[in-house]
Amino acid sequence: MKKNLLSILLGFAIFAGSILAQQSSVEAASTPKGNLAETNKKIVESFWNGIFNQHDVSFIHTYVGTVYIQHSPSFKDGKDAFQSAISAYLIQFPYSSAEIKRIVSDKDYVFIHNNVKLNPNDPGQAAVDIFRVKDGKIIEHWDVLQDIPEKAENNNTMF
Repeated sequence: MKKNLLSILLGFAIFAGSILAQQSSVEAASTPKGNLAETNKKIVESFWNGIFNQHDVSFIHTYVGTVYIQHSPSFKDGKDAFQSAISAYLIQFPYSSAEIKRIVSDKDYVFIHNNVKLNPNDPGQAAVDIFRVKDGKIIEHWDVLQDIPEKAENNNTMF
């Protein structure tokens, strides 16, 4: 009888322990760290719209880290170099825009599929920009650009 009671108590303790462990995992996933991908997505979206649609380069100081690695061949590394280049771009193309069509995040990485236009009449380019975010700051960037043709070989849009 004592063996059976001990076995039952041991089984119950293991069962209760597994429930508590699962509850801790659920709580950890719902904390701000658990929402890292969503937080990073909001950071990049605010950064993107602030710079390319509101034409406000102060978003660079707000959202870009002190170390900024640039993989785009059009830009030099560094926050200051990026701000300088973007400022010149916005002066040259005051009616430019970059509409986000899709935005996806995976932990530290945020992917934007967007339509970059130099002016409202420009068909623009289809672009994919990839950002790496660390500690709430954008620290790395890649991009791929493709001109939008006047006529496509299919009836599908690029977006």
